[in-house]
Amino acid sequence: EEAEREIGRQFEQLERIIPYGIVGYGDVSLESITGDLLRARGATVATAESCTGGNIARRFTALPGASDYFRGGVVAYSNDVKRSLLGVNGGDLERFGAVSRPVAEQMAEGVRRATGSVYGIATTGVAGPSGGTPDKPVGTVWMAVSGPEGTFSLQMTFGSLRSQNIERASSHAINLLRLRLCGAPDHGLGTIRY
Repeated sequence: EEAEREIGRQFEQLERIIPYGIVGYGDVSLESITGDLLRARGATVATAESCTGGNIARRFTALPGASDYFRGGVVAYSNDVKRSLLGVNGGDLERFGAVSRPVAEQMAEGVRRATGSVYGIATTGVAGPSGGTPDKPVGTVWMAVSGPEGTFSLQMTFGSLRSQNIERASSHAINLLRLRLCGAPDHGLGTIRY
């Protein structure tokens, strides 16, 4: 009982120190917590995925009741699909490449518009094991969330394992939405390297 009380006190301290760093307790996932936040606000989300290949949509739709807040998703693997379905600017694709901040942000904004969602999540990156360049090595991912507050993006560089890169990018993109829904401050967004 004493240990349980002490654990409770330590969690209370952590919640004061890193309030946005704690996802939840018990048997929860990023997608279930994020879904609960969306449902509580009466908000919806849609996904535009390149390097994650629909994994974010799969994680949301695996949850019972996801139709309350999940509108749909687009797997935009080719630049043609990014342009035609999501409205990504062709000049930006040529100038910055598919794995870039402008493209990730336009993908998130485009899927939001196309589906009438309150929020859009997008990922574009180099999942690997090949396809990397010195500027954009394997594991480089841009992710973005677009919503009423604006569009926010983040670049992360993971490792060389494709399946791990897909899972990590999916988790971080969902968490980026969770942070927006929680009202987390914008500092800390930018570039993160594993």
